[in-house]
Amino acid sequence: MAKRKRKTQKKKPLTAFQIFFLGIVTGLALYWIPLDHDFSPAQFSENPIAAPVSVFAKHPPITAPLIEREGYTLAYDGRTRNAHWVYHKLTAEGLEKKTSRTDCEFQEDPLIPKHIRATKKDYQGSGLDRGHLCPAADSPSQTAMEESFFLTNIAPQAPSFNRGYWKKLEKHIRELTKHYPIVHIFSGPLYRKIKGRNGKHYVKYEVIGKQDVAVPTHFFALIFVEPPSKKMQVKGYILPNKSISSKVSLSKFLVPVEEIESASGVLFTQILSPTKT
Repeated sequence: MAKRKRKTQKKKPLTAFQIFFLGIVTGLALYWIPLDHDFSPAQFSENPIAAPVSVFAKHPPITAPLIEREGYTLAYDGRTRNAHWVYHKLTAEGLEKKTSRTDCEFQEDPLIPKHIRATKKDYQGSGLDRGHLCPAADSPSQTAMEESFFLTNIAPQAPSFNRGYWKKLEKHIRELTKHYPIVHIFSGPLYRKIKGRNGKHYVKYEVIGKQDVAVPTHFFALIFVEPPSKKMQVKGYILPNKSISSKVSLSKFLVPVEEIESASGVLFTQILSPTKT
């Protein structure tokens, strides 16, 4: 026997009344669903802050805390737990002052909140040195010497670099005071890009300790000298944070000031030519 084909009935479209009624039912259902506490306005009452409403107009967020000490000034980067830059100046007279690092110890900087502060434990077992940015040997007083050991003036350096070529550069800068009355130095860490196997560029660096202290890929030194009767002169260097043979000429690492500014994001020469664009 041949089977009869069943006729398929087309569904009738919803009427305007049915759509209206369905909307009401859906709305009531959503109204009675318990809201996630994160989306409740009541949660803000749990975290009161004793500050006036206009606080942000007068006190914007602090992007780079500035620290001024007897021997140096620095701008701090809370993301990397290192300084953006450290500034200090040298004179022949200042280098003649007697100082001793015998009783000096590395220490956390109390001026930086604990949750963005490097600690001595972060360096333990890392295989890296606690490298000075403003050298201890450049300290014009014993107080300045002791303050140079705050970890805000320190950055992770490869031991062979810290005790080798970086130390050689520091000595060279001190020698400049024999030829110039004042030598101004900015130094700091850099995190430079590398090219991956896929041809794309990446910024990659190691972090150490519980505080995730960043290990710079490079360091820069920007040196301004004041000749007796001429305009300020400047030289800039970028060095990789790794072992460098002492036979390598310092000129190999000489770079334009703009390259250091581009890599660091800091406009150092604006203090000399503020109208520069």
